[in-house]
Amino acid sequence: MTLFSYNHKLRYLAVFLLIFTFLALPHKADAQGSQTFGGNSGTSPSLPPTSSNNPQQFFVPGGGAGPAPAIADSPCDPTYFDSLEARAWLEAQREITQNQNLIFKADSVLEYTCFDKFANVLATQALSLFSETTKWGTILKDDSMDNALQALVGAAVTDYLDSNFNHNFLGEKWTYITPEPTGDTDYASQAITGGSYSCDVMARVWAQAKCMDFIEYPAEDGFFTFTQYGEDEDKRYLPSRCNKEVRWNSMLPTALTAPPWKDDKVKTYLDKLDPSNCGKAAYQPIETGVTVKRSQGTVTDYKEKVCIQPGCYYEPSGLNTGACKPKP
Repeated sequence: MTLFSYNHKLRYLAVFLLIFTFLALPHKADAQGSQTFGGNSGTSPSLPPTSSNNPQQFFVPGGGAGPAPAIADSPCDPTYFDSLEARAWLEAQREITQNQNLIFKADSVLEYTCFDKFANVLATQALSLFSETTKWGTILKDDSMDNALQALVGAAVTDYLDSNFNHNFLGEKWTYITPEPTGDTDYASQAITGGSYSCDVMARVWAQAKCMDFIEYPAEDGFFTFTQYGEDEDKRYLPSRCNKEVRWNSMLPTALTAPPWKDDKVKTYLDKLDPSNCGKAAYQPIETGVTVKRSQGTVTDYKEKVCIQPGCYYEPSGLNTGACKPKP
């Protein structure tokens, strides 16, 4: 290819692009509705006005421009998003509520180990170590160590347990076990008076906790609908019931009872799957299209049919007759 022919083709390409760009741009219409092209007026189909929601369309010679499609202000429907958000909140709140109900509050290790009885052993064994010794005569009363430990430790432990664990074992769950366990339902710390140590609290509580079943108290521990969570008291009832979460009242209508859409019409066929309808006239067996031929049996030739109810089978009585019967 010569340099002259190459430059010649570049000129043709530039002219073509210039003409195409000129035709693609919108042109100013004159007062009589005509369209101006390159300074010359000529009658042409009028174009729809431009706006933010109706972009200018390209002029197509020989044909008119169709109506511009409406463009939504936003690609997201905010009411639908609100319903999704409300449904997500319901799901999360139901799980959190029931988890916090079933995972009950722990008891104090001071109760499980009978801490006051540990202090009683100290009060007894400390006689020969401190001021209660009689090696140099009677200096203090024989209960002075008891009183000292009670004032220093015993009273504080009792106040701590009464203020923070003032409920039955297992975070009050002990009371709702069926049948209710025998023995003490809680541990009450006693004043320090000296003595020996014995304590079986941890073993008794562990035995009950290990053998607890799911839904020990059906009124609070079972499976519930969103509506029940919204209408009933808060299911977190031990050791004291939580205040009701007020957002149930707003989230339920948004997600379920009054959503921003209409429910689809659904026709169910649950009655056809009900085992109690096996053999009833309204629920006839369905032919499979297979004809069975066998050499034994009361009926040797019959059209195979199936009964769709669980535990229901087809028993032929002739070629085209038979009935559904429940499994014996």
